[in-house]
This record gives sequence, structure tokens and C-alpha cells, in this order.
Amino acid sequence: MHYKLLGNSGLKISEVALGTGTFGTAWGWGCTREESLALFAAFVDAGGNLFDCADGYQNGEAETLLGQFVRHDRDNFVLSTKYTTAAGARSIARTGNSRKAMMHGLEGSLARLGTDHVDIFWVHMPDLVTPMDEILRGLEDVVQSGKARYIGISDFPAWKVSRAATVAELRGWSPVSAIQIEYSLAERTAERELIPMADAYGLSVFIWASLGGGILTGKYRRGEVGRLTMGGGSIRAMAPAREGQILDAIEAVAADLGATTARVAIAWVRARETRGSSFIPILGARTPDQLSDNLAAIALDLGEDHLAALDAASAIEPGFPHELVARDEMKALHSGGYWDRLVPRNRTVI
Repeated sequence: MHYKLLGNSGLKISEVALGTGTFGTAWGWGCTREESLALFAAFVDAGGNLFDCADGYQNGEAETLLGQFVRHDRDNFVLSTKYTTAAGARSIARTGNSRKAMMHGLEGSLARLGTDHVDIFWVHMPDLVTPMDEILRGLEDVVQSGKARYIGISDFPAWKVSRAATVAELRGWSPVSAIQIEYSLAERTAERELIPMADAYGLSVFIWASLGGGILTGKYRRGEVGRLTMGGGSIRAMAPAREGQILDAIEAVAADLGATTARVAIAWVRARETRGSSFIPILGARTPDQLSDNLAAIALDLGEDHLAALDAASAIEPGFPHELVARDEMKALHSGGYWDRLVPRNRTVI
């Protein structure tokens, strides 16, 4: 296991995180305490120190179990949790992104985790009504209070994260350190805006559903059971033809390397890391065997031919304005004449 820095901070985090959404059985599926502890122990033995959780995971049971597991050596672990969905909330005032919901969510998380602070505190998802300034002001107060060390924004559009990062910088507030997004061979639209934005701001990119909810392992093609057949958790749905094309490419690369399809899918995500941001896949394994296989992706190097085949099979349309910029007449405009006279050659234009 290697370690990376969180965003533009000095916090050292493991190159993958362990997702704890399966810790507990309150949702009617998941892992017992003993099974969850086995996952935790295997991840720590592999050198992992970063755990991704949320107040709503298993209706709060995930935080409770995670808190029990880290209690013996709290400061050696990086705890990451989120607010928005409010575990067990029966009041509309306790859900969403408002300052009231934020403080209620944080206090509940701290109680369940059995700690006086979390290392990374996330806004879980947009509620579509709370102003970003209110969210940022609340997060600044949380950091100033010592109840969180760093902040992140999950599942927000790029323009809102960009505005948040800029406002925080201009006001001297705690910086946004990371974003959390869905990204995989089955879902690449984050490449249009979110990933370039994170690269420009130097944000870490935490990635959920690297396996498309399990669909990229090929297990459903093989007739095996999983969340698609048993329920529990989201699945990245694709058109049958596209799904088959991507799975064919993954299986071909896996056969060539003597690896599993899961390892190939996770290794592809890791290989897409940009120069300005670090990618942190969140491993959502349900069993020690699955986790061991997922961790093996860290050591799997995909060759240029492998990457090209996977890229081609999963390619998406870039959309506007990216397609416009890529057109031949735009390239000609940027490569000489007017553009060269407008911008000195030693200048970088973003």
C-alpha cells in the first residue's frame, strides 16, 4: 500500500479507501459485526488507513461499528463521514444540507463513531435548495470548532464545487480538499467537467462504484448472485450492447494478464488519475475474498494496448463545448496565426 496527500493538504491517506456501507444489516442486507470486523482487519493489515462512511449508512449502524473498530487506535486512522440523509431522522428539518441539518448530522456521527472529531467531513449530496454559501459557512465553523479536520463535497455538479472552492479561497475559509464521484468503465461522464475541475483545483477524487455496482465483474453475465439479484445498493444500468462490449474488453484484458475482471476495472480507474489530482477508489467489498481481490488491483499495471482497448470499448461522446473545441477549424485557429499573435507562446491559457 502506498499513500497520497489529501488534496492540497499534508494529510497522508492510503491510495484506496474502504467503503463501510456494508457494515451492518439495518437495510436488510450487508455484513454482520463479525463479517465487518474481518473486512476492517484485512484492510488495515494491507496498510489501509482511510475509511469512507456516512450518517445514513445502514441507518447509522455502519458508523457505530466503525467507531468500535477504530477505538483502540483512533489517531492512526482517517475517518471520513457525510451528512445530508440523516440516520433515522423523522423530521424534515434534520435532513438536507442546511446548517441545522449539518450540525445535527455531525453531532450524531461523532456520537456513533465514539470520537470527538472526524478527519474528513463531507456534504453527501445536493438538496437542491440550500445556498452554497450557507454550506461553506457551516463547514468553516465545523473545522474551526475542531470537530472536523478537512472538508469535501460529494455528488455535486462541477460548477457548484468550483464556486465553493473559489469562495472558500477568497474568504480565507477552510479549503475544499476533495470531491466524491461515481466513475468507472460503465460511467465516464465525470470526464467532461468534474475530473478536469478537480485537476485544476488540485482536489483529491474519491471514486465510488468503480465496479459499476458489481456489473463490471461479469458475475451477472455468469449467472452469479449479487445486489442485482438480491437487492441492496445501486447498479449502473447500461444498454445490453454497450454492457457486452465493455465486458468483452475487460475479460480480454483480464485473460491476457491472468487477472480477474474486478482487478482490471479498478486498475483502469487508477490509471486515469490526472496530473493535478489524486484518485482514491473506494472499495465496497462484502467479503474478505472480494476485498483481497480488489486490493490486488493496486499492483496491476495495465499496458498501453490494454488501456486503449478499454478506453475504446467504454468511450463516451464528449458533448458541447468539448466537441466544438476538438473540431478541425478550432484546432487550426489555436495552432497559428491569430491565436499566436493574441497569446505569447510562453503563456498558458486555461
